[in-house]
Amino acid sequence: MSDTPTLRQPPITSTEDLAPRTANSDYIQVTRAMSWRYLRTADRLTNTLSNNLFNMKIFKNNKHITLFFAASFVAAMTVVPKIAEGKELVDENELHQDPATKVTTCPHYGCSLLPRDMYFDEDAKRALKAIRVNNTHAPPYDDSEVEVYLDSSQALELLKSAGGEDQATLTLIGYKGGDVKEQINQDRAFVISPYFVKQTDDEDNSMKRLMGVFDGHAKLGELVSEYTVSTLPKVLSAKLEIILAEAGIDTSQTDVQKALIDTFVELDKSAPAEKSGGCTASVVLQLGKFAYVANAGDSRSLIATYNKSTLEVKIVYISREDKPDLPEERSRVESMGGQVYVPSAERIEMGASSRVLYVDPVTGGTNGLAMSRSIGDWAAGEKGVIPDPTVDVVDIDKIINGDKECSASAENNHNSPCQGDIEVFAVSATDGLLDFMNVNDIASTVAQSLYADDGPHPLSACESLITTAASAWWQAKNGQYRDDIAIAVSKLSLK
Repeated sequence: MSDTPTLRQPPITSTEDLAPRTANSDYIQVTRAMSWRYLRTADRLTNTLSNNLFNMKIFKNNKHITLFFAASFVAAMTVVPKIAEGKELVDENELHQDPATKVTTCPHYGCSLLPRDMYFDEDAKRALKAIRVNNTHAPPYDDSEVEVYLDSSQALELLKSAGGEDQATLTLIGYKGGDVKEQINQDRAFVISPYFVKQTDDEDNSMKRLMGVFDGHAKLGELVSEYTVSTLPKVLSAKLEIILAEAGIDTSQTDVQKALIDTFVELDKSAPAEKSGGCTASVVLQLGKFAYVANAGDSRSLIATYNKSTLEVKIVYISREDKPDLPEERSRVESMGGQVYVPSAERIEMGASSRVLYVDPVTGGTNGLAMSRSIGDWAAGEKGVIPDPTVDVVDIDKIINGDKECSASAENNHNSPCQGDIEVFAVSATDGLLDFMNVNDIASTVAQSLYADDGPHPLSACESLITTAASAWWQAKNGQYRDDIAIAVSKLSLK
């Protein structure tokens, strides 16, 4: 999360850019909940970026490659020579290692794909380059200083903990000033597919998956984001196990929504945020034909479709940014004794954000929080900023088939509605990416990687998106600041 002003593209005003998000939609149901917490982020100043400024397409299966500005990539990446991660808070009891084979098995809820740093993790950087070099005839962008000694199969094996053909996640540490050797990546992400709810789950889990991003902010925010990414799957799994034991995968949507809300609130209470720090959380949970999107903060998740016949990509849902000047948010904050600062019209024109004012418990100074929901940040809990996410329900079946009924049991029947041309996928990203990338461009790049025969590998697609955003940060901030970036992508299949 940014601690200094950041830049973004001008506000999107077209309904083509952001799909409607209303309770009247055929496949989206909206719920809201109230509790109390805080989130700190940055002002954003308007900056116009050409949609064609960067054009990077990395293709699989020996197709041609079109490259964006190599110099901008090198400049964007040379700010920080070293990554310093936050303390890991993974429950060691959840991981089991066979003493003989040294093989570590996953927790009962499944194996998490976790992001590798695409540039400062030397092994990951070499493997990502190998995927590009070995799967194209044309050379990649000019990163000739990166030695490649892996073939594509070796590279994919090295990066299998971060992604594959159907899911992927990747990150890039930012630069926030000061000693370049002491930078800390506060962003986290995961994809768990399949996501096992029960301890002894022998059901078909092909339609259960969990993914999300968590953007830490303020001092020690990386501890909160690490705690959340490590703990949320286990806590949510325990709550869902009770629900699904009674009604199965077709359980009440309200019960699942409540489980997600309760999970966020529970994590907020137990997070290591005594002095300062917090994180956003944007999570997509698929249970059968429904996708549940839980969001607290300014990270966002989108659900989009890819039409295999027309090649059209369409965003059908995107979560909102929780801004303090939203009517319901401002009402809650002020009812709790908090104060919402709204910039002047001139500053709003420049992209400044509304803020919840609070007293920092460490410095004693007054800070402005540019968001109204997050996990952690106990100091502002009395000012109306809450951990409770908005939880929306997206009907994947209706997206694919309209009024036709799709049954998972009919997956082998080629005449089944399940065999249509519409594919559905999800993307979760932190604001380090979203501040400089149009959501339609994100969706199109990811769709190509997941479904097109000549598209990039999903890891290469994530690399491309992050590189474009990092280069834009470099140009906008003159190399003085770049936010952390994290992305998670996954198919939402009904097969």
